[in-house]
Amino acid sequence: MKPESPDQPGTPETNDHVSTPEETDDRGLRSAAMRTDHTLRSAVDRVRPTGNRVGAWLAPLFERIRQWLAPLIRTIQESSAFRSLQEKLAPRLAEARQKLSAEDGEGRSGSKRLRSMQLGAAVAAVGVVGLIIGGVSGQQGQGDETAQASPVQAAVPGQGGNTPMASPDPNAPNRGGAPEPPAPLGPPVEGIDVSNHNGDIDWKQVKADGKEFSFVLASDGTSFSNPMYDEQYHGAKDAGLITGAYHFARPDDSGAAEQANRFLDVAQYQNDGKTLPPVLDLEVDPNSGGCYNKSVDEMHAWTDEFSATVKDRTGHEPIIYANPSFWQQCMGSTDSYGDHSLWLASYGVDEPQIPNGFNDWDFWQYSESGSVAGIEGDTDLNIYDEGIERLRQLAS
Repeated sequence: MKPESPDQPGTPETNDHVSTPEETDDRGLRSAAMRTDHTLRSAVDRVRPTGNRVGAWLAPLFERIRQWLAPLIRTIQESSAFRSLQEKLAPRLAEARQKLSAEDGEGRSGSKRLRSMQLGAAVAAVGVVGLIIGGVSGQQGQGDETAQASPVQAAVPGQGGNTPMASPDPNAPNRGGAPEPPAPLGPPVEGIDVSNHNGDIDWKQVKADGKEFSFVLASDGTSFSNPMYDEQYHGAKDAGLITGAYHFARPDDSGAAEQANRFLDVAQYQNDGKTLPPVLDLEVDPNSGGCYNKSVDEMHAWTDEFSATVKDRTGHEPIIYANPSFWQQCMGSTDSYGDHSLWLASYGVDEPQIPNGFNDWDFWQYSESGSVAGIEGDTDLNIYDEGIERLRQLAS
């Protein structure tokens, strides 16, 4: 796998006129400020991907809290005590808003901001008072509305009542053919991919080095099979890594169905909860750097046939491995495969460029020169973005 490298940065413009001492001093100060600014921006850029992933991880938790509180908030809003309080305070709040609207003369903006803050505090106070009143009303059980709308209680084992919302069980069976709900998001997961070039591997050391998954080359084109596939693939699985197989596509060798069937025969795919969907490795022709003498439409047709064959035999769409330049050059930036998981190749960048046609990457191959315990020499390094629970779900 030889994905593209990031472009080299351009050379900044220079100013050729002779500087005066004052200009030199100014330029020195500006240069120092620019260096400081660049340092800060670089630090932020390095931290931003982690921050984005942590935010994505926490979002489902906040959503569950919001859903858990919704019945309580609705109970409070519908209680007679809260409505009575609203009716009493509404005229005063309306009068206060009218006064603020009238005070728009010059020099009074500070006062307006202060009064707006006071009004906001008053509204917040009304909400707090209503929360207390609604809670007390619900506990006392007085009034039909409050008594009927007090569902937020912790269930006691063996007794009736509503249970609080819980995280979906990723191991629960998928009943009725409905789509399985997504597993909870988690921190990114590290993994590798290997081929016969990596030789013998001590998979227990790989697992101890924090790697949770591996892709193993099964086949290349029409005639090549990885002679170490069984040893590498089953060794990774036996060590506890979630494992998948990939096929290096050569669309000019033979038909897509022929290559897909041969790949799956070698891959020994099993729906055992430990096997990732098969991977279609799409890269430029290693010999010419082009698109295998095929048009974009012909590349689409070949990829469609390969995908359909994999889906028929495994029940899964194949994961697509590609880099942005190949996707633009040979696939025409199509969005026809947006429902496939994307394994994106991009080295030496803080955040990879997403090819047109995909919303995001699922796996990111971010280095081809990593060092991993149990493997001699350089190793491809990868990351899965959505956490170990979703990785397990993808393998189920």
